[in-house]
Amino acid sequence: MSSDRVLILCLGASVLLFLGCCEDSVELRSLETPNKSQEEKELIEALQEVLEKLKSKRMPSAEKKLGWVPSCDAGEQCAVRKGARIGKLCNCPRGTSCNFYILKCL
Repeated sequence: MSSDRVLILCLGASVLLFLGCCEDSVELRSLETPNKSQEEKELIEALQEVLEKLKSKRMPSAEKKLGWVPSCDAGEQCAVRKGARIGKLCNCPRGTSCNFYILKCL
């Protein structure tokens, strides 16, 4: 009989202890949620500002890339003679090639 009382007493104490722990964690969660949501909002706003700044920056144009030569139309000047050397101004379209004698796409 006394062992039943001890068992019921232990069981009751463990239930009360469990309920007390659950209430504390619920209160902590409810207190942390507004702070987290405020922090998340601030982070989102900061990220949006950074994205806007990146969007407004001009990316380097393709013409400025090293080794890239613009294309030109047939009949246009495609090269320049500089003394004994010839400098290429643009790439001729398909089916034509740069004639280095007259310096035009033919």
